[in-house]
Amino acid sequence: MKLIWIGAFVLLFASVASLLSNRQSGRLIEQSWARASNVLPDTELSQLQRATPAYTAGIFARLPEPLREKFASKMWQALELVIFRSLVLWHVTPAFLIAMVAGFPEGRWARANQKALVKMHSPMRFSLALASLGFIPVLALLWITAPLAIPATLLVFTLGAVAISSTRSLIVHAPTQF
Repeated sequence: MKLIWIGAFVLLFASVASLLSNRQSGRLIEQSWARASNVLPDTELSQLQRATPAYTAGIFARLPEPLREKFASKMWQALELVIFRSLVLWHVTPAFLIAMVAGFPEGRWARANQKALVKMHSPMRFSLALASLGFIPVLALLWITAPLAIPATLLVFTLGAVAISSTRSLIVHAPTQF
């Protein structure tokens, strides 16, 4: 399990490095604006368009002057993309919570309808359900830092499916006796 978490961290680090070294952040920002219009209403999108440069300027204002001069030209667009995607993720978070809540009664129903209650639960399946729930934030961070234009609808669908199945597995394979 530690190797999976280390691999996720390395992938996240490589994604950030690729985003910073890639000079196509401006194109990615434009594609992200266009694809976010499928998920968010126009009023929210216009608020995000105004807020993203302000947040980016605020983060750069906190950096010391030598670092700001050295990295501002290289990192401005990449940081603006990361901030925009973070704000979009913040606005679609209720969809993930609804998916987790939907997985809970489904798991309770599946557990209640088992023909014979197994006295010994499956620790492996329970641990996999916990790990997959723990990977939801990692997958969200990978979407935020991805050097690709991935639609937010795909993110909502993927993380929602992971949340429903993981919550269901967590409930079904929870230990019956402690």
